[in-house]
Amino acid sequence: MSSDEVDLNLLRVFDVLMQERSVTGAAAHLGRTQSAVSHSLAKLRTLFKDELFTRDGGIMRPTPRALELATDLSDALAKIRASIGRYKVFDPTTTERKFRVGLTDYHAMIFIPPLIKEFSEQAPHATLNVIPANRVEAESADYFRQVDCTLTGANLKDDPSLVKVELGQDRLLCAVWSGSQIARSPLSLETYLSASHLQISADGLAEGLADAALRDRGLRRKVVATISNYLVMPWVLRGTELITHCGDGILQMFDETSEVTLLSPPIPISSVSANLVLHRQMAADPGALWLRRLITELYHAAQIKKNEVILANKLMT
Repeated sequence: MSSDEVDLNLLRVFDVLMQERSVTGAAAHLGRTQSAVSHSLAKLRTLFKDELFTRDGGIMRPTPRALELATDLSDALAKIRASIGRYKVFDPTTTERKFRVGLTDYHAMIFIPPLIKEFSEQAPHATLNVIPANRVEAESADYFRQVDCTLTGANLKDDPSLVKVELGQDRLLCAVWSGSQIARSPLSLETYLSASHLQISADGLAEGLADAALRDRGLRRKVVATISNYLVMPWVLRGTELITHCGDGILQMFDETSEVTLLSPPIPISSVSANLVLHRQMAADPGALWLRRLITELYHAAQIKKNEVILANKLMT
């Protein structure tokens, strides 16, 4: 098959398969039958002389050749979309598109309720899928091809295929059980270092910003346990003298029933960044632009609400 004989629709099928990792999902995305997508995949395999996708449980894993092709083909398709998009008006009130947004566990706590509410009101016929965006995912360029955009605090390495916009920062605070001895007075360095610590880590391995700040001073804390998300933090802290860390954006999620007291750390610790990241192939997509504007507006609204909580509680953060 020569290049002049290639059906460009095949490349669109390949691009959607890279996003969905499923023939069934790709068929639904494209509005085609599963057999039609399978037939297109067979043609793609013949064209590129490679399996392109292999089965791993219920997921189709891209081969090295597919990952290599994805970079070139997604860039080419992005340019085509951008050219068409200049003359196409996106209307969220009528679109039936399925959007995917990546959120870290920390940002998910703060943004999922308002995001789903606003998304449903503005795009009543569309679907929103929230995808985990922890450190492992965020370090994979392939991950960003599967989502419209991602809100993450990960310190990503420079990658020309990604566009990154910093929305703001949250200060890192210490969190303890409100009934603990530690909560009764300002947190000293001596108390901090002698206490047992709870680390919130998606993989249970990565060190936190606090560890880096301590290491710079030749100090270490005693981490006795790790948990993978923030949602269970209040229950894990309850009845203990444990200390953990969280960004001050989480202030608006806690009330008296949470039994969590937030304290200033005894040493300066780097803030938690909020970066909106997307693959360059989505940079000019009208639907993705709308979604990014929505997330940006919600982030700034959350920052205003956080500052109101700080002032109301006279928290020196």
